[in-house]
Amino acid sequence: MRIAGITGITKGPVWRASRAAVKRRKVQTFVIGLVVALSAMSAVLGLGLLQASNGPFEQVFGQQNGAHAVVAFNGARTTEQQLAATAHASGVTGASGPFQSAQVSFAMGLGGGTRQATVVGRPQPGSGDVDRVHLWQGRWATAPGEIVLNQPVGLPYYDSSPASGGPAAASTVTGPGLPTLTIVGYAYSISATADGWVAPSQISALHPDHLQMLYRFSSSATDAQVKADVATATAGLPAGAVTGFQSWRTTRAEMVAKLESLLPMMIAFGVLAVSVAVLIVLNVVSGAVVSGYRDIGVFKTIGFTPRQVVRVYVATMAVPAVIGTVVGVPLGNVVAAPLLEKAFMSLGGAPMVSLLTNAVCLLGVPLVVGLAAYVPARRAAGMSAIAAISAGSAPKRGRGLKVQRKLAGSRLPRSVSMGLGLPFARPARSALTFAAVLIGVTTVVFANGLARTMTDFSAASDRTGAVAFDIGHDPARPATKDAAAMEQAIRATPGVDGVALTSGDMVGVTGMTSAISVQYYGGDSAKMGWTLVKGHWLNGPDQVVAPARFLNLHHLAIGQSLTVQADGRSVRAVIVGEGITGGDSSLDADWSVLQQLSPGRQADGFEVHAAAGADKKALAAKLQALDSSWNVSIRDYGNPNAEMQVFSAVITLVLSLVAALGVFNTVLLNTRERRRDLGMLKSVGMTPRQVVVMIVTSMGMLGLLGGIVGLPLGYGLHALVVPLMEHAQGLDMTSNMVHVYSAPLLAWMFLAGVGIAVLGALVPARSAARSSIAEVLRSE
Repeated sequence: MRIAGITGITKGPVWRASRAAVKRRKVQTFVIGLVVALSAMSAVLGLGLLQASNGPFEQVFGQQNGAHAVVAFNGARTTEQQLAATAHASGVTGASGPFQSAQVSFAMGLGGGTRQATVVGRPQPGSGDVDRVHLWQGRWATAPGEIVLNQPVGLPYYDSSPASGGPAAASTVTGPGLPTLTIVGYAYSISATADGWVAPSQISALHPDHLQMLYRFSSSATDAQVKADVATATAGLPAGAVTGFQSWRTTRAEMVAKLESLLPMMIAFGVLAVSVAVLIVLNVVSGAVVSGYRDIGVFKTIGFTPRQVVRVYVATMAVPAVIGTVVGVPLGNVVAAPLLEKAFMSLGGAPMVSLLTNAVCLLGVPLVVGLAAYVPARRAAGMSAIAAISAGSAPKRGRGLKVQRKLAGSRLPRSVSMGLGLPFARPARSALTFAAVLIGVTTVVFANGLARTMTDFSAASDRTGAVAFDIGHDPARPATKDAAAMEQAIRATPGVDGVALTSGDMVGVTGMTSAISVQYYGGDSAKMGWTLVKGHWLNGPDQVVAPARFLNLHHLAIGQSLTVQADGRSVRAVIVGEGITGGDSSLDADWSVLQQLSPGRQADGFEVHAAAGADKKALAAKLQALDSSWNVSIRDYGNPNAEMQVFSAVITLVLSLVAALGVFNTVLLNTRERRRDLGMLKSVGMTPRQVVVMIVTSMGMLGLLGGIVGLPLGYGLHALVVPLMEHAQGLDMTSNMVHVYSAPLLAWMFLAGVGIAVLGALVPARSAARSSIAEVLRSE
């Protein structure tokens, strides 16, 4: 029966009528297909963003089969065989290891500074069931003298290179008493199991001090459960075998803190994208059916039943809907993939658009099209043939005609007054068109403000335009000039306008249980472009500047004092300013604090301010020539938010284009419905230019209304999302970073709605204006 029914549809009058309609209305079919394709792309993008914003860490953690616990063992108290046996303990569902591990001090990064690193001897990235390390560049370390560094995708360690005019990827790492290791690859472990990996044959040269095991457990929802599982798995080991462990919940908290600032923005864009997709499909498809009421009346006069009429129009819309969806869904995946990759770079892998999201869009978009076609077609099918033909020839009588009559009596030019009255002829269609334009304007305003906020924040964070060069000592090379001599040489170099001394250390602070990272500044540090939310920069002894996260976590405020401790000495310093960047365990301190904690200690590096108009490349070469053991690099971090700005621009472009196509379709349908009226108007003297003015005015009014409503909506959305991003990052921004909209900018964006509407209306308006009177009246 089902096969016979399908055959009847594809061979009977319904199929022939719908196929003829598709062939006859090629422009309409093409526009519907294009709109559905863009709407499907927008839906995939929007749902992909919403899906990615829901548990992004968990998605990547699952892809890498991350470790629920990273456990360190004392190799002197247990054997590798005993540790391997713990993989079969109760509650353990997977394990990797044991691996020999070493805590080392490596020279790496900008300026040649040192950092503590955990290096693990591991034979291959995917060995074992747990922590499938993502090797994203180069190859794995398989021989002595090689190392793979743990870094998120696309973010290698940097070294200085004045010849290139900026940072270049480091090629080796070394440290006191350690061999020089060549970096052969970059990989990423979301479980943070190591800072680097070497071949097992290399690890002995790094003096391993513990063994590492990686576990997955059947119950691991809380830190308490992980702790209990670790205790159970290691219960059979000798006393003192376990020296420490890290729960995946701790790692997750650190990772998610970096991402939470993006989630409000992604959710906002996702909702906008899905909304505009649904609105445009409803507008385009229902409008196409309504504009075909006259044909529905004709079908009924030749014997089509109401059910057959509905099937004709659903089938007519289904052809471009299916084609558009099949094209738009893969296109949405193509657009979403790089955006998600950039947004989730810090996770070392991007949550991809899921198969479920693709399936929902593949089925959902045609379903929305079918429903949008079914409702007006079902209503028209219930009309008599005469009523349907009448409804298809002219708009319904009522408020629309009353408004048009009142406008006709105004002093406005006739083409303008008639254009202003056109939206009232089809109020439902005009409302959907208005909603699409409204979302387009809201997106433009929101995205523009967000991009400006992020740009201003990045410029302030990187002190763009203030710090010209970073200079750091390379510990692998003997210095011919100590820090004091190097400072004098830098100051004496023509083109240098200021030098700030820098040094870093880990210290204790009275009342705080964890170590605090302190960056000390001396010399001309006030010239280095610091932006503070409150207070002032360091300008006297025993002063510190703290970021908002530090102050909020420890319930401190400007004017209060801290006791900083290091090497058995302590200094009481007062908080004089709140910085815009930094974590909950970092401070900036005056150079006098360092001299009291570590008397006689010299600078590890310098920040240099260049004189106005100085040639930075030439000046970098002069500074590098002072001493080859001091690395000089031009401060050019680029824009860390460039990806997010591209992200915003792509979303804005897509939604604006879809909105413009919705206007295009509305005008196309309106001119088709009113072709007889247009022919009559032209026959009594209306010029083609007046026809264009009339049609463009009708859509321009909707665009103007979209600007009036969309402007405060976009402004309000920005005012809502930015504080959420601040709160998620634990940051405070200056008022100029939050209030980024100027009067000229708002005026320009106010016209965005008019621009979207006019852009969509212009082409069909010009086409209608060019049609001949005889052709139009003959078609009637």
